[in-house]
Amino acid sequence: MNKKIRVILAGTGKFSAEIFEAIIKDSDFEVLSLISQPNRKMDRNKNILTTEVFNLAQKYNIEIFQPLKISEIYDELAKKEFDFFITASFGQFIPSSILKLPKILPLNVHGSLLEKYRGAAPIQYALLNNDIKTGLTLIEMTSKMDAGDMLFKTEININENDTALEIFDRLAKTGADNICKWIKQIFVGDFVRIKQDESKVMLAPKILNDEAELFFSLTKKEALSKIRAFNDQPGAFILYNEKRLKIFRATNMKISTPISLNFADGKLYLIEYQFEGKKRVKHEI
Repeated sequence: MNKKIRVILAGTGKFSAEIFEAIIKDSDFEVLSLISQPNRKMDRNKNILTTEVFNLAQKYNIEIFQPLKISEIYDELAKKEFDFFITASFGQFIPSSILKLPKILPLNVHGSLLEKYRGAAPIQYALLNNDIKTGLTLIEMTSKMDAGDMLFKTEININENDTALEIFDRLAKTGADNICKWIKQIFVGDFVRIKQDESKVMLAPKILNDEAELFFSLTKKEALSKIRAFNDQPGAFILYNEKRLKIFRATNMKISTPISLNFADGKLYLIEYQFEGKKRVKHEI
């Protein structure tokens, strides 16, 4: 390729960083800037934990912005000449003024097979609904959330024991394996736009902490779906002997474990769990 493809990338966590690193490493691209949410999280010692995309910027000595609202850096971005503005799990609304800045397109790497699921938690909803496949969709960003034309799509299978963590990791790898090829095809005009069918849209809004609570009145299937979906965040939990018990992994199979829970139609055996104020416990199957 004679001309480098100039891009600005906006994302925050591990999912974003893995996909963005593939772009940074490809010699056909010039990454002008990275944009991340601010470094807000703290560890137990009250030390600020930097975001994965911030760390990526430090690793490759790339300019990094961390605005509370991306509109705050409009002037800085408007001074740059770039072909694509690409987001992946960024976590902020992108105003139309910024979407108009790239010469070619603003793009979003979305973690579902659109039109299913638009919103902040597509992976969690795929697991809650016991889907057998999910994937990535590369879309043109518009002012309406996840509603832009679909440009590329790829699928992965959801295995019986997968939790959100495994799906996030596999989708990140799938994104890293495909993103450069996709953008190069768009750059030379080798792609087809597919409009989303609004009648097929399913929403996946942000998960609230209380939605992760389990009740013994649930069926095993319902409880297990929530445990798998909320493995990473916020963590499924149940009140057990008047104590809050967070459950990261469980199984239908009878295994040797100190804790099994009786749900409406039978037992789940806990593989990985944590009582409030205690260390996380993990049992090998």
